[in-house]
This record gives sequence, structure tokens and C-alpha cells, in this order.
Amino acid sequence: MEQEDQFYIGWQDGSSPKYTKGRKGFYLIALLVLALFSAGYLFVEKSFVSSYFDYGNLTELTGTVVEYPVFGLKTTIDNEQVTVPLVGFGKFDADPVLEELKSQLNGESINDYKVTLRGTLIQYNGKSWMELTEGAESIVSFAKSTLVNQSIASLGQRMVIGEIVDPKCFFGVMNPAHGKIHKSCAIRCISGGIPPLLAIREGEEFTDYYFLTDESGGKINEQILQHIGETVTVVGSAESVDDWKVLQLNVDQLAENILISYDNQLTKCTASL
Repeated sequence: MEQEDQFYIGWQDGSSPKYTKGRKGFYLIALLVLALFSAGYLFVEKSFVSSYFDYGNLTELTGTVVEYPVFGLKTTIDNEQVTVPLVGFGKFDADPVLEELKSQLNGESINDYKVTLRGTLIQYNGKSWMELTEGAESIVSFAKSTLVNQSIASLGQRMVIGEIVDPKCFFGVMNPAHGKIHKSCAIRCISGGIPPLLAIREGEEFTDYYFLTDESGGKINEQILQHIGETVTVVGSAESVDDWKVLQLNVDQLAENILISYDNQLTKCTASL
């Protein structure tokens, strides 16, 4: 006996069994495809790093001011002595605050004072930074104190592969804050005076960092702008300065000492030359 064709009329209350069965099958397949796609996306998508910017909350830190390799405060956080680099509000360094502090000391050595500064904490991977959000008003107090010396040790000539980043964004203000997606922002930050940092990654984790300076420890922000956001091989004289590292570069030979690396992959390389 010939079977009657079934079809669906949209204004009717129900639909034919054949149509209902087919629709249920379509929905089940669509849900399965969606679930597989979501699982695959979560597997391949890189997670955000666990950085932290304490926006809206001001913290006071007391310690000794250091100027090398960058303007910072040698202080104690969680019972550990650390150096906290300082940056200004927005895409600028904190040098105006340093100059204001020096002017308030009337020519006396800044190293003879213990200083309390107020700002916004930035933290990632065991490192802390502080934005002096209020500018000159970030200077809370200062008092005579015994000088706390920096521990500086030569690490010799090194060839290091990594990415030049702006550390303010990298350590918590932006996420993600490296690679081509962040290149234009990093260029503006480093142009504004924020110290350039070479970030080294082993596998999927960032494991080491080097401040980049000239051979006398001075700034080289403008000279390295074209290399920001790229994987580069950098050759220079390395030092450890307390809990940070520095790579001093010959500015007259930057073309030979900063080279774009292969296949744009961040690879750890700290071979002594």
C-alpha cells in the first residue's frame, strides 16, 4: 500500500510524526557539533596569565629608592626583600616623581633616606610593580635612614631570545600584553619612558626577564622601538641586580646585537658567549 507523504503546515497546532522525528535528530546533531567545537576551542585557546592590577586601591610601600636599572623602591613584601620598579600614570614613566623627590631633599643624597610612596600595585609571576597614580602626591614621607646597598653581579656576555615588552602592561595592566596584538600599545608605553623589558618564555610560561639599557645603564627606549612585539635575539653584557636582571647593549651596534628570530617562536636561550 502506498504510504501517504507527510508534511508540516506552519499554522497547525502540531506537526506530522515524520517531521517531528527529523527535527529532533537535527537538534541532537547540532548540539553534539556545538559541544565538540566548544571542547576543541577550550583545548587550543591559550588562557590569560594570572596577572593582577589593583585598580582603584592605593597601597603604601616604604623602602630605599634605587635608580638602576630603573627607578624603583627596595622594600619588603610578604616578608621578602624585593625591588619594586615604579611607573607613572598612563603610558609614562615615573621620572617626574623622582625629580620632585630629589628637589624636596634640597640636594641631599636620595640614598640617605627611607621613602614611603603610595600607588597602585601591579603583580605577576612573583614580581611586583607600582604605578604612582597620583604623580607628585604619591610621595607620602621620607626620613633619614641607613643606605641599603644593591647586590650587583656580572653574568658575562649573553645571547638571549625573547620579546621586548612594556612591563607596565605585561605585569598586569593589560591581558594579554605581548605579541603582535599588543605591539602598538607597547610602542606607545615605551615611547613614554616606561623601561623596555626582554621577556623570556620556556614553553607556554614566561620564566625570566631582562631590563634593556645601554652600556652605561642609560635608557635606550627610542632606539629599540622598531623591535617591540617581535621575537628577537639580543646580545649584550648581563648583570643581576638584586632580584632583577639587566642586559646592557652597545647602542652603536644595535643592528648586529638585536636580530629578528626564526619562526616568531619565543624560545629560552641564555647561552654565555
